[in-house]
Amino acid sequence: MKIIAKIPALLGALLVPTALYAAPQYSSQIQRTSFGVPHILAENERGVGYGLGYAYAQDNACVFLDEMVTVEGRRSLHFGADTVGGPDAASLSMRVPNRQIDAFMALLNDPAEVEQTWARQPESARELVRGYVAGFNRYLREAGSSGLPAACRGKPWVRPISTTDIMRLMRRYAVQGSSAQFVDNIVAAKPPTTGEKSASAAVSPELFSRGPDMQFGIGSNAIAFGKDTVQDGKGLLFANPHYPWEGILRFYQFHLTIPGRMDVMGVSLPGIPTVSIGFSRDFAWTHTVNTSVHMTLYRLELKPGDPTRYRFDGSWRKLKRKRVHVSLRTEDGGIRREAHDLWLSDFGPVISRPGGLEWTVRHAYALRDANWDNSRMIETWHGINLARTLDQVERVVVDNVGLPWVNLLAADREGRALYTDVTVTPGISKQKLDQCLVKDFEASMEHGIVVLDGANSDCLWDNDPAAPQPGIVAGRNLPVLWRSDFVQNANDSAWMTNPAAPLEGYSPTASADGVEQGGRTRMGIEIVRKRQSGIDGLPGNTFTADAMRHLAFTNDVFVAGLLQADLSAFCKSRPSAVTVGADTIDLAEACDTLRRWDGRASPESIGYPLFSSWWKCAEKKDVYRVAFDPRRPLETPAGLNWQDEAVVGKIRQCLGEAIAELAKLEIDWRKPWGEIQYVDVGTRRVPVPGGAIGDVYNSMYSLPEKGRMRPALGSSYIQIVGFDDNGPVADGLLAYSQSTNPESPHAHDQLPLFLAGRLVRQPFRQEDIRNDPTYSVVTISE
Repeated sequence: MKIIAKIPALLGALLVPTALYAAPQYSSQIQRTSFGVPHILAENERGVGYGLGYAYAQDNACVFLDEMVTVEGRRSLHFGADTVGGPDAASLSMRVPNRQIDAFMALLNDPAEVEQTWARQPESARELVRGYVAGFNRYLREAGSSGLPAACRGKPWVRPISTTDIMRLMRRYAVQGSSAQFVDNIVAAKPPTTGEKSASAAVSPELFSRGPDMQFGIGSNAIAFGKDTVQDGKGLLFANPHYPWEGILRFYQFHLTIPGRMDVMGVSLPGIPTVSIGFSRDFAWTHTVNTSVHMTLYRLELKPGDPTRYRFDGSWRKLKRKRVHVSLRTEDGGIRREAHDLWLSDFGPVISRPGGLEWTVRHAYALRDANWDNSRMIETWHGINLARTLDQVERVVVDNVGLPWVNLLAADREGRALYTDVTVTPGISKQKLDQCLVKDFEASMEHGIVVLDGANSDCLWDNDPAAPQPGIVAGRNLPVLWRSDFVQNANDSAWMTNPAAPLEGYSPTASADGVEQGGRTRMGIEIVRKRQSGIDGLPGNTFTADAMRHLAFTNDVFVAGLLQADLSAFCKSRPSAVTVGADTIDLAEACDTLRRWDGRASPESIGYPLFSSWWKCAEKKDVYRVAFDPRRPLETPAGLNWQDEAVVGKIRQCLGEAIAELAKLEIDWRKPWGEIQYVDVGTRRVPVPGGAIGDVYNSMYSLPEKGRMRPALGSSYIQIVGFDDNGPVADGLLAYSQSTNPESPHAHDQLPLFLAGRLVRQPFRQEDIRNDPTYSVVTISE
């Protein structure tokens, strides 16, 4: 231990130039603690980036290098043009053939735009990125092609990364919730022939089968408590982001320290050399995906006889054809370049989506994405990392408007709670929306699709001189709330952040009020209210970290609590069989299972997959007994209207369809949930708790696969952070663990803790880091 105690002094010697040797360009100390968490210590941004890039590569090089193929637009060359997915398929976005991804990336990551993105970075952000690149590449040199994990060992697509790659990746992250959901529609857009008849203007439900709100959307739960609701009078933060368990959107956990300037711990997405969710000595913060619109569509009125010209303020403008090329491997091993024509308006690329957004001889639809020009993500998170107070955090977020699609919730040692819904949001006032929204698409607003009139300059986004980017809302004009009791968000709008202080009056494209709240929002607020009233079975009426732990792992299905009594009554009536397709399906056994189900998505629960499949159908059928009332948003909707004959028919039919769907997927709903939803760890099956359909706080989305459900997205990094006189008291867990290399000891070592509902105390102070039972340290420089 004496040698270890001298390490910081040795590091200082390495970082100070002497007459005997030149100072290294990059230098960093990497301390690792339990579960492989790296604690990076360096004297500047370049150094912490260097250590982080090196540590991340040790744990996840193959996933990152695969993504470099994606953002460079070369998936077709290395993985086949018609292959769907790769690691990104698990993120439930861009699940399209590789040739479409490559064509889209050629547009998004046009070299000139990537270069401009780099030019806009402040020097501190550039230093972080340069260091990250150098550290990652050092690992590649040391490992050599043969020393890499099996997933990328000896692969032709393995190469050193560059700062350009990081800018490409940042741009890809920025459009995750907007343009990235329209990849195939952008690539598929082509002008109709002049003899083609105009398609119907009717909008079909198919249009909304996959939209910018995503079929399986990234989400989160978060509650920040202030001094009025915390036992010790200090702040307390609960954070549970729901992110992919695979691919490039999988979190990595680490700690960055620049002595005297920065000391921050938490997680971030790969390639972002800052802590994005975490804690410092005096505050803790997290993010939840917000509901703000980050892109709009413009309906273009086309010139008769020429579907490549569109009307704008009484004159005709020409669509521009941008030809991009996709490289493919030929059968003889050569390379062939395949041309794709993409069509661009002054708003952005033209799309074509079945169900009402087709390119016809009368109309086309162009996409304008506010995050396309957002180059401020690293700068914003680095500013948060450097902040000493929560007031400084607010200023960074509000001034930069660099968060792409996430709210921020935070608590500090002074007992204050902060909420911001400040993201890159188009400048569209309610008046402009009323004037410019295309009437055929009024209902599409519920799905995050806003279609504006593209023929009128009055419908362009407003330019706010206080905003850092043309066409977006300035941060000071977006929702911000400080409280001494609590703020919360579970992927609803800002409206019910705290029911005692509703956030109202914003444009619906920024934050809608008077709208139905999700079950996780209602569940979180109900838990807070019961605690404040002292009726939750726990002592007192204030929160402690211990009182919050059950919240992180609760598998209660919220909708079951609303409906189960009525559903049981319905089942007691012994509903008859129903016809689904050519099959007659008896409902008796299914009804008995639902009556006995415990209302949870726990591993031992029997009945959740049946309820989940049934509710996925029934929630679209207007089956509630009490409809949503905006005057009672936390109590409604409620109940199952099972005594109405018309509703009974819907309930029965949906139950029959649920049984048929599960049979088709070869999922036996009679088994405990843990025997259906699990991950493979070597030869073992490890059950995974949680669910998504029906609103479960411990959210988990899974994909059907050979008779089981494979977790793909859900509870990821969980942290509960309070404060004492020595700094943060943080308990956390990275559910799926640090490494994607199955041969690593840190590939699955946190998963048993997640199953057991246990959090781990996070070593933040140097003495706690060095006293960790698995402590190791290395200093790298070049």
